[in-house]
Amino acid sequence: MNEQQYEQLLHIQTAKPQQGFPSSVEYHRYEPTPYEALDLLRDAYPLESTDTIVDFGSGKGRLPFYLAYTFHVRAIGVEMDGGFHEEALQNLASYTKKHRTRGSVQLVQAFAEQFSIPLEANRFYFFNPFSVNIFRQVIAHIIESVEANPRPVDVILYYPADAYLHYLNDETPFQYVKAVRLPLKNLHERFLIYRFDMMESSW
Repeated sequence: MNEQQYEQLLHIQTAKPQQGFPSSVEYHRYEPTPYEALDLLRDAYPLESTDTIVDFGSGKGRLPFYLAYTFHVRAIGVEMDGGFHEEALQNLASYTKKHRTRGSVQLVQAFAEQFSIPLEANRFYFFNPFSVNIFRQVIAHIIESVEANPRPVDVILYYPADAYLHYLNDETPFQYVKAVRLPLKNLHERFLIYRFDMMESSW
């Protein structure tokens, strides 16, 4: 399906990227992950209905709605921009009217570095939403949550920034798992999956 068909299926409006610039220089412009890319991720990296995924920089909520609909998971969108959060809430009302039983979506207006990681969350999604300085803080919170409640957790990066990769590879217990590449796209347009499992880590 194309972008318009998916928006109609999910009963949401997320297509327009951000105009202008965010109010914080540490946060990057909002751009939704293309549905074409999400379909590739869906096929290569299926989720279980017991998973809880957190999308940092969720904007109008495309990823949480897509994953809740597709896999019946619990999806949490974290967005610091009040305008996008209000649009996401409108999408939630519209989505729920049509797909009340397909997963659950929770929307939180908060700065990512101040968001309290749910102890049951086990998947974390990033489409370059903010600087590596904030990314470091968020990853540190995720590691702390794993230490409090041991469980395997995955970080999913789309179009990953080099600084993110250097940090994960060199300074964290996360290990590279797999890549999902988009056909006929540039080499940077890909998903990378990293995992931290305390049972298999010397961290």
